[in-house]
Amino acid sequence: MDKNKILNEGLDKLRQLVKREQYKTLQVQKGDYIIRQHSEVNDVYWTEAARFSVLHTAENGKTLSLGDYYLEDNFFGEMEFFSDMPSPFSVIATDDAHLTIIPKEKFAEFLLEDAQVAFWMSHRMSNIYLNTMNIAMERSLYPLKFNIIKDMISRHTANTPSRGHSYMYQEAQRFGCTERAYTRIIHELIKEGLVKKGADNSEIVPVDIDKLNDYLDQYYH
Repeated sequence: MDKNKILNEGLDKLRQLVKREQYKTLQVQKGDYIIRQHSEVNDVYWTEAARFSVLHTAENGKTLSLGDYYLEDNFFGEMEFFSDMPSPFSVIATDDAHLTIIPKEKFAEFLLEDAQVAFWMSHRMSNIYLNTMNIAMERSLYPLKFNIIKDMISRHTANTPSRGHSYMYQEAQRFGCTERAYTRIIHELIKEGLVKKGADNSEIVPVDIDKLNDYLDQYYH
């Protein structure tokens, strides 16, 4: 079995299915909700490319961001379709995006019509689940300082480095902590010479990636 071949062919077929009919479209602006937490999701949305963030707000008012993403060939609302439950997360556009509205019945037809399409969807949903669980477990089992450092290393060593948010409270949401707790850790890291403020003072950047990795190693051994 050539898994990559099946995935590539499944995605190609899915793109063709989306274009086979004239579906309604939705233009969202930066800051718009694509899906709102606790809401019923009546359609599935498809986009060729979108930037967005995923957040969960608990009853106590704390907000946890599960990440900022740029994804191509992406669905929104498919989890709610399969679970028949309201969305546990809010999905917010972080840039303008064009969405194709796929009725639930048509979405089901896509998956039933071709096994390769269903294979691609299963693969995609598995990756989302594992990534989300990994974030949740690390946020729960490791100290805040560890998570901030690991996130910073990931951002600045990725093939396409990403910028942080403009406001401290938004960065704090990514770790499910208060702005005060996040700021305290950043001040500690600056004092220890591990990070510094960027040229415009709105971003925190690593001073030495190797030293940051050494810090993480203390928790692994």
